[in-house]
Amino acid sequence: MRAIKPLIGLALAPAALAAVWATAAVLAPALGKFNVTFPLLGGALLCLLFHWLGRGRRLYVAAHELTHALAAVFTGVRVRKISVSRNSGYVLTDSSNAFISLAPYFLPLYTLAVSAAYWTAGRFWPVAHLRPWFLAAAGFTLAFHLLHTADILSGPVQSDLKKAGGPLFSIPLLLLLNCLGLAAALRLLFPGLLSFRAWSARVLETQAAAYRGLGEAALYLYNTAKMYLSA
Repeated sequence: MRAIKPLIGLALAPAALAAVWATAAVLAPALGKFNVTFPLLGGALLCLLFHWLGRGRRLYVAAHELTHALAAVFTGVRVRKISVSRNSGYVLTDSSNAFISLAPYFLPLYTLAVSAAYWTAGRFWPVAHLRPWFLAAAGFTLAFHLLHTADILSGPVQSDLKKAGGPLFSIPLLLLLNCLGLAAALRLLFPGLLSFRAWSARVLETQAAAYRGLGEAALYLYNTAKMYLSA
């Protein structure tokens, strides 16, 4: 399986890039409805400033390692130790798998925590007046996750990616999962703003076009090579 994973990643790469393109094309107009999305975007912009100032590194490391641990517990793997410092951390578990290794790169722990707190509070008290603050917190934490994930993936290859099957397998998979997560988050936060079915159709259509284009290019190269070799 370890030898096959890079081939799977290579096969997924066009689908991942197409998903990023299609997701941006669908989400940008939806997010552009500022009268609805202003609190979310305001929280995201605040996080961008926070990140630019170099703040929040330890908070991210804590969330990263805790997500590893929660993924291990969820899959029935025992957690031995969690260590967090300002710039690094680690989790010792009895075993590992791709889900445990990659979970922090596609699960925004703080966004899930904020959403769970808001939903739980809404079961007991009226919280409609707090919705703008919840959206701002969701925007801040989603941006926090995406910015730090992008920082890590654009740097040296992480051991997590190597454990999961290598960067060639992990990065396309993470792109797909983060696109799915963003679309799902926007659909849940603003039920009337985004059609999940329309997003899915756009992604599948773009992916099909990408593979079709690659197939046509490969066929053209094959026919060209065949023509020159037979000349």
